[in-house]
Amino acid sequence: MKKNLIIYSLLIIYLILNVFVISPLNLKYYNEIIHPLMWIIMCIIAVFLSKDATIRVKGERDKTQSLFIALIIYIIVYFLLGLVFGFERTPYAKDMFSILKNLWSFVGLIFFQEFIRTALVKNEKKKVINFILITILFTMFSINYSTFLDNFKTIKDGFIYTSTTLIPQILESAICTYLVYIGGVRFSIIYKLFVTVPPFIVPIIPSLDWFATAIVGVILPLSVYVYMNYVHINKSERLSKRERRKYNPVVYVPVFAFIALLAGFVMGLFKYQPIAVLSGSMSPTFNRGDAVVINKLNTAEKDKLKKGDIIQFVSGTKYVVHRINDITNDENGNKMFITKGDHNNTIDATEVAMEDVIGKVSFVIPYIGYPSVWLSGAIS
Repeated sequence: MKKNLIIYSLLIIYLILNVFVISPLNLKYYNEIIHPLMWIIMCIIAVFLSKDATIRVKGERDKTQSLFIALIIYIIVYFLLGLVFGFERTPYAKDMFSILKNLWSFVGLIFFQEFIRTALVKNEKKKVINFILITILFTMFSINYSTFLDNFKTIKDGFIYTSTTLIPQILESAICTYLVYIGGVRFSIIYKLFVTVPPFIVPIIPSLDWFATAIVGVILPLSVYVYMNYVHINKSERLSKRERRKYNPVVYVPVFAFIALLAGFVMGLFKYQPIAVLSGSMSPTFNRGDAVVINKLNTAEKDKLKKGDIIQFVSGTKYVVHRINDITNDENGNKMFITKGDHNNTIDATEVAMEDVIGKVSFVIPYIGYPSVWLSGAIS
């Protein structure tokens, strides 16, 4: 424990200096020289202090193969998401010098940090509180403090940042700490390399929206934990078949499948998509806090819309769900929809063109839209 106090002290001192002294100076070659050098020094000290401690790894070969399989599946699924969301160019230059510089600045740190994490795990007693402290400390090092406060200028910005960055960083640090515990430094390095390296070496990556990014950032570490915990239990613990069965990842497949399908449903990946009702303009047909399920229409289906149908359409920068009050044509003969909220006294000021129609309301689910209403009220 005394050895770890030295390592903890070094890390905390460097974190404070880095946040309040070094980073604000914007020193030249900070990422390429100064930052890695500090981690190298701390890594050497940590490895020296933990040289007499060991991590016992049973079934290392099988665990390594299992980890590779899990992460290869992740890479495949991650890039398949690009077929749904589209692709975008990575922000990193792809000439050899730039690749090597980025690999040193970012990937090199992975090795130094994970050796320090391993030293802390080796010296600690197997208590959950110790692993929590290690997880929190390394999460703090993953935060970009120069732009941290900018992410909380509004409640909306803070919510998106917390969902897409902060929570995934905490979970990544937690899974790395766990992987060190069951397999040593090699496991956490393999995990972080699979997650970190692709944008530096491939020309394009999936262009995920913030919600999909948050889902991936949560599902990946949880899935790896469930799978690797099962492998670890099988190789390291003497349990009955009945006891092992409850750790079998197959048990969690329906849960993760449901989460994935639910996320896809909410993101609008399927023909039907739920929309929270944020106003009372359609009362009493449906009220604020309800949710309507939209059937997304193609051109032929839009042409079959009739008076009385409730549609979702784009009006300026907003999405509106109102009833078709009448159908007319513009001067070019194009079909136009005159819409009105059931609770409103007058028709909407702007007619709706067919290309602005998204879909038709299929059915209403009372009350379940209230979380979105509260969130919308908080961030507006």
